[in-house]
Amino acid sequence: MKTSVRLSVVSSLAVLLMSAGAMAADAAASPSKTFTIGGDVQLDITADDGGSGFTVYNAATDDASGDSGGNFTHGGRIKLNAVGEIKGEDYFIKGVAQPLVPFQGNDMQYEDVYLQMGREKWDAQIGRFEAFNLFPLGNDTLITHAGAGEAKVYEANKVRGRKDDVLHVALHSNPSDQLKLEMGLMANKTGSNDSFTGVRPALQYKVGNTTLHAGFESVSDKASATTKLTQNGIGLGAAFKVGTADVNASVSRLKEKSTGVADADVTSFGVNMKRGGLGGGWINSTTDNGAAAKPKVNTLYATYTVPLFSVKDATVTFAANTSQADNVVKDDKLNAVRMRFDYAF
Repeated sequence: MKTSVRLSVVSSLAVLLMSAGAMAADAAASPSKTFTIGGDVQLDITADDGGSGFTVYNAATDDASGDSGGNFTHGGRIKLNAVGEIKGEDYFIKGVAQPLVPFQGNDMQYEDVYLQMGREKWDAQIGRFEAFNLFPLGNDTLITHAGAGEAKVYEANKVRGRKDDVLHVALHSNPSDQLKLEMGLMANKTGSNDSFTGVRPALQYKVGNTTLHAGFESVSDKASATTKLTQNGIGLGAAFKVGTADVNASVSRLKEKSTGVADADVTSFGVNMKRGGLGGGWINSTTDNGAAAKPKVNTLYATYTVPLFSVKDATVTFAANTSQADNVVKDDKLNAVRMRFDYAF
């Protein structure tokens, strides 16, 4: 009888162990699903001296207007961030949506909206997003350039992303922990006379505390049967530490051709640093448009960020910007200040 009981107990334990092992195997094989939602509030209060007839330059319309009386404005937005992700043993699928609710106006916009899928060593990203940054600006709370667009600044970002009405795809490869590769592609076509195509290979390579970045981009933008813009540019740079400060240094070069407009070669340099709540940077850019006197712009900016009520997710940033352009027709000087409130929730 005792032997029978013992055999029964041993058999039961064996069944339990086998069941537990099967459950663990099923759990390991089953993908994990997560969904998070959050966001942040960003409120800006900005003042500028008006420059010499200055208003904030609109790169989309290539227009600047206003008077020298100065401007005092406020703006900002509330961003919602929804992220859903499923992870398997050797794959992942991720969806991101970031709607923006402005403080002014009624039109809702979007920051990132994309689908990303792949494995540890490679993935594909499709939608609205930003690719590798080839011209990091550091803390860019307030960076505005004088010159009303005559003295251009090139940040190697013509095919970086967040463009409306284009298909944006980025293919990523991670051969090692040090090397990351990216191939960005953009395309749009409306009828026979309106099309946009862009290609942007880029890489990041980490050596110790230094991260090197390099990339090339090419754009063909056809607006009509007789109007076409082509742009070819490169960007090079490095991010590294100097003591306890984080430093970025970048250089970029753009060759631009447009129907009915003089060809332009733009060379831009940028360096910036951040240490604790203090940050600042300098951008220098020269535009060679065939004129004897080449338009140039120099911009200095600085920021200082402090927490609100000792809450790490709530801050206020004080920012200042001064910019001067040479060999331009108007808006050769600009000074501006901004106070930005941030709260992440």
